[in-house]
Parts: sequence; structure tokens; C-alpha cells
Amino acid sequence: MDYPGEKLLIKLWETLAEKGVGSLLTPWQEKRLAQARIEIRRNEMLQIAQAEKEVEAIKLGTSSLNDNCSTKLLEVSPERVDEFGRVEPTLDLDDLASNVLKSGLSEGIRKEVNIAKAILNAEDILQNDEQEPSEEPVEEDWLYAWRDYAGRVSSSELQDLWGRILAGEVKQPGTYSMRTLEFLKGLSRSEALLISKLARFVIASRIFRDKEQFLESEGINFTKLMFLQDIGVLSGVEATGLSSTFRSLSNDSFFQAITANKKVIILENDDPKKELKMPVYLLTQVGTEVLELASFDIHPDYLESVAKDFVRQGFKVKLADWVQQTASSGQFFNAREVTLE
Repeated sequence: MDYPGEKLLIKLWETLAEKGVGSLLTPWQEKRLAQARIEIRRNEMLQIAQAEKEVEAIKLGTSSLNDNCSTKLLEVSPERVDEFGRVEPTLDLDDLASNVLKSGLSEGIRKEVNIAKAILNAEDILQNDEQEPSEEPVEEDWLYAWRDYAGRVSSSELQDLWGRILAGEVKQPGTYSMRTLEFLKGLSRSEALLISKLARFVIASRIFRDKEQFLESEGINFTKLMFLQDIGVLSGVEATGLSSTFRSLSNDSFFQAITANKKVIILENDDPKKELKMPVYLLTQVGTEVLELASFDIHPDYLESVAKDFVRQGFKVKLADWVQQTASSGQFFNAREVTLE
């Protein structure tokens, strides 16, 4: 292997080529294994930039695309005026058909540009991922739904979001449900930003309570937590008695590993029947899938505070870095013990 994510990238390219998704990038997919990747990326970005220029020119009415996708100047029709110099309000079907054709053409190119950018974002995510790809293929209906939704967004933040969705589904098909795609389809830029901020406080699909000072430092107050509940990301915001219980993964002594993005909290105790109980807000299934898309690291002070709460319950606690290796397992390193001092 030349680089960590090579197997995942190959699966990505093969999936897209098989289904014909990302037509702007199709000519380059088969060349990637034979050429330097950086040169291919340069050619792809030039092609996308050219397509964006042509979309803008079509919108302005200064050019159109012929069958060979080269530009040509449009003929500008003279204004229709009567003998008094007034513009005559007429409906010209030829002009109408031409305008509809131009509008559809520019919209089609715009969608392909958006899809191409999302695919390249997915590629950037997968290239350094050491996780082994699943042998299960990406479902055809899912991929076509992803293409339709990714083609609608033009902001770089949302293109990055749809790229992350594709990357996650290529790694492990079934990671993102059709219900989650439908939810994300209507997500605004400001809502995506709020969810990204919330992601910094997610530990094992939970937000631990009594940590308001950390959430408010990121602009997340109770009103915004209620909003996130209303749109289906969180549950139990108003339920003050909601808590989660963690039990041992081992029968000999208590052992539990609670992951938080690229970090893990390791808990140990001599008593295998001991339980950890904490008040929490719970993520919904859609919320869990959506929050996994965020690229932010866990809030360090919040993580430390939660770990110290575990120490207060009588556990030996360590914080460590975490690398996910398969869908259900990973490896930790750089562990350090957490104390109350």
C-alpha cells in the first residue's frame, strides 16, 4: 500500500464508477492508479473551476454549451418596440424555450460541480483513514439519494458535510440511514454549525449534564438544546431525571472504555458488578448518525471534567488517544491517569 487509506479510496472510486455518480470526475477515476494522485487532483480541480465559470456565463446570458461542452457566444435578440418607442409585451415561445433550456443546462452543471466537490471532500477524508473497508457494497438507492441531495448544496460547509456522509458510508455501508439523509437535506448552514458545536461534547452518544459552563462557552444554552431536541437530534432535555448506566465489559473485574471521537475514557475497578451512573441528554438515532459527521475534536476541559466525575464514583480512570480500526474495535495509546488533584 502506498498510503493509509488506499483500500478505502479504491472502494470509493469503484462504487462511484459502477453507479455513474460524479460525472465530472469519471474520466479521472480509472487513471488514478497509474498517475500521481496530486496531478490528477489538479486536473480535476481545473475541470470543476471551468464548469463553474461556464455556469455563471450561462446565467448571465453571455454563453451557452454545445454538445462538445465548449462555449460560444449567444445571439442577443433586439428589443421589440412599437411605433411610439414602447416595449411591446409579447410572449415569444422560441425565446421561452431557449431560456428554459439554458436554465436547465446551467442547473445541471451546477449540481454536477456540487457533487464533484463533495466527492473530493470524501476522498480527502478517506486517504488517511487506516480502517479496513467493509466488503458490503453501498446500496444503489442510497447512493442515488446521496447524489440528489449533495447536488443541491453550494456552500463549502455543506459540501464538506455530504463528503463526510459518503466517506462514512463507503467505510461501513448502513452507517447513515435514508432517514438521516432526509434530515440533512433540509439542514441549513446555521443549523449545521450548531450541530458541529454540539459534537464537541458528545461522549458515547450522550451529552453529560451539569456541564453548562462548557456548553455555554460554545454558545449552546438551554434554548438551543431544546431546539436541537425539537428538530430530532437530542432527547430528554427537559427530563431532569434521565441518566445512563455503564456496566463492566469483563466478568473478572470492572472494565469499560467510553469513546469520544479520537479520545477514550478507560474505567477500571476490582468489583465487576460495580456500575457507573450519570445524568445525561441522549442523542436520537438520527442525532447519533449526524453528530458522527462533525470534524471537531472533543472539548478538552469538558472531557477532563467528565472523567473526574467518574473518579469521584470510585473508578480508576485513564484518558487516552483512540484510533478506530474496525466498525466495532480500535486501539488506545498515550494513556494517562486522571486524578482529582
